[in-house]
Amino acid sequence: MKLSLTLLSLVLFTVLTSCSGGRNSTGYSVINDMKYSVAAEAFTPNKIFPNGQTMQVAPAHTIARGQMPHPKNADGSPIQYSDNPFEYDEYAQYRGKMMYEVNCMPCHGADGKGNGTVVEKGFPKPPSFADRAWRRSNDNEDDYLYNQGWIYNMITFGRGNMSSYAQQLSVEDRWAVSEYVRRELGRSGRSLKKKLGY
Repeated sequence: MKLSLTLLSLVLFTVLTSCSGGRNSTGYSVINDMKYSVAAEAFTPNKIFPNGQTMQVAPAHTIARGQMPHPKNADGSPIQYSDNPFEYDEYAQYRGKMMYEVNCMPCHGADGKGNGTVVEKGFPKPPSFADRAWRRSNDNEDDYLYNQGWIYNMITFGRGNMSSYAQQLSVEDRWAVSEYVRRELGRSGRSLKKKLGY
C-alpha cells in the first residue's frame, strides 16, 4: 500500500512539474542557479578574481589559436617574406578583393590610386599602386616578376602613416590582399594577367 502510494505521488509530481507552461516550456526549475546563471559583462567589477576584474589578461606567452607570432632572425628582427606560400586561386582572388575593400579602400581608393574617402577628408594621400615601389629593380618593362613580399610586409608591419594590419588580417588574408593589389591594381596589371595566363 505504501509502495503504490509513493509511486502514485511520484508519477503525479512528475506530471505536474513536466507539463507546466505549455508545449514549449521546459517545466519547473528546481535549481534556479543552473537555469538562470548570471552573465558578467566584460568590463564590470568582479569579486571572484583577486584583481576585481571580470575580463582577465591572457597568461604569459599565450598564443591565440591559429595566430603564430611572426618569425624572427638571429638578431631578433622580423623576417621579411618575398614569396607567397599560398596558391592564388579564384577564392584567394575573391578574398583579397573583399578584404581590400573593407580594410584598404578608405585610404587607397577602389582603383588603388590613393584617392579614398579618408583622403578626401584631409588625411595624407598614400602612394598610388601604379608606382613601381614593389617591383624588382630592373629596367625591363616586359619583366612582371613583382616582389610579392613587399606588399605583404607593408601590411604586416606598416609604414609611415599606415599602421600594421596584422591584427585585422590573418596571414592568408594578407597574402590574398597583397596579390590582389599586385595583380589587379598594380601598374601594367593587364599585361601581368596576360603573362601569367589568367
